[in-house]
Amino acid sequence: MKILLITYYFPPCGGAPVQRWLRFIPQLLERGCEITVLCSENGDFPHLDRALLDKVPPSVTVIRAHAPGWQRHWQSMFGKSKALPYGRVSRNGGVFYKTLIWLRMNVIVPDLRVFWNPYALRAAKKELQKGHYDIVITTGPPHSSHLMGLTLQKRFAVDWFADFRDPWTDIHYLKLNPPSWLTMLIHKYLETKVLARATGSLVVSQAIANKLPPGNKRVILNGFDPQDFADLAYQQGDGFRIKYVGQLTAGQDPGILYRLCRAIKREYQLYMIGTRLSHQEEHELIVNSRNRALFTPFMNHKAALKEMVEAELLLMIVNDYEGNSGMLTTKLFEYLASRSPILCFSPKSSAAARILETFDGTKVFQYDQIEEAAMWVDSLAPGHRSSGDLNPYSVQNQSDSLINVLQAKNID
Repeated sequence: MKILLITYYFPPCGGAPVQRWLRFIPQLLERGCEITVLCSENGDFPHLDRALLDKVPPSVTVIRAHAPGWQRHWQSMFGKSKALPYGRVSRNGGVFYKTLIWLRMNVIVPDLRVFWNPYALRAAKKELQKGHYDIVITTGPPHSSHLMGLTLQKRFAVDWFADFRDPWTDIHYLKLNPPSWLTMLIHKYLETKVLARATGSLVVSQAIANKLPPGNKRVILNGFDPQDFADLAYQQGDGFRIKYVGQLTAGQDPGILYRLCRAIKREYQLYMIGTRLSHQEEHELIVNSRNRALFTPFMNHKAALKEMVEAELLLMIVNDYEGNSGMLTTKLFEYLASRSPILCFSPKSSAAARILETFDGTKVFQYDQIEEAAMWVDSLAPGHRSSGDLNPYSVQNQSDSLINVLQAKNID
């Protein structure tokens, strides 16, 4: 089976966007597939992690298409510390800033990466003209990539699978900063068209699949790779280490951490790893944790996994906004694979909560159950490890399901 995977995010891009397909690619190769990856060159990446380049198998052909650098233009106008915003627009922004955000949310549909499409489409057409491919896979976000799938399917009569790592019309930045009704109508039209036309759609959770329009859908979880943890082992430190690994994004209230830090009675050290916070937010954490908070910038994936394993407790906050119930991040499965205890703030009905509650040593609390959560933290014995069946969430298990879907081409 010869596959062309189209993804904006690919190493040296780091962070969560690359992990799903970086895990699946070696598994598909082992199952007899031949894979070419078409990705962006010098794209607007959240982080760089050049160590991930070593995880790309040498047999994979990588084609890089030019990507306009909107992040660089944005930062030249508003400063290097100012990232392109996705959530609620700050009330402190000037008229020019707010106008640009409005244009972005209401005129550029479905997302800013759509300007990569002409370059990527040109490269994809050239590749498909060179030789036969059995399947094209587009993965989003950015969901603009799926528009290329529509074009390529029609032009080359190729089987095409649309992969949804996040919702489309229910994605967080559209919820927190709603565009006009006309723009949302266009989003919904494109979303419906993609689901209807794709040979199949791969979705990271059942809750997200249920909210997407009708189509040939199959849930393929992100999962984790046991090999990533093969040489990692828990080592007890000098104290009780509480760690939050990753970004705090829209809908994750840092106030939960402030209140939790105040309520915990035991001695502890709080590590915020790879988390971007404002100076005010960092100050609040330091004050509320009684000077027990340490901040570490983005680190490569292997180092982040080591931090997860060497923890007495890992913190997780499911985004609090309408439509959040289906979120199953890569981090969730890596947290579980670390076997460190996990404290999660989430609605009990969320997909993450339902998985976490099948494991011993993990606990889910509602957003306002700070005192109850702190009491549970105070009761934890240092060195306690979580337990539960990880096999269903391994990349090998999920890859078996994936290859069956791709071969059958008929998910239902």
